[in-house]
Amino acid sequence: MTDDVNSPVAILDKEIAKYPLYTIETFELCDCCGARFGIGYHQACKPSAGSSHENDTLPRKLREMLAEDHGHDRKHKQFTEIWIIPNWDASAD
Repeated sequence: MTDDVNSPVAILDKEIAKYPLYTIETFELCDCCGARFGIGYHQACKPSAGSSHENDTLPRKLREMLAEDHGHDRKHKQFTEIWIIPNWDASAD
């Protein structure tokens, strides 16, 4: 975990109580094993007004990360930051 409170996070459902400073906005399931994760932000963070692009991107990115865990035969992390790299080319239009 970093000090960047603006980063969206995914927390394994049964571990959410251990992170009371995070507000969960939605839940997503692992396509491979069905593990449930809450996606949200640190309470000190003021996320943007919830653009539909971000609402679609975070769950998709999390599912990709979880599938990669299975592909590498490793356990899912209980808490993970979801890094979304913006498409700078698209914003240059």
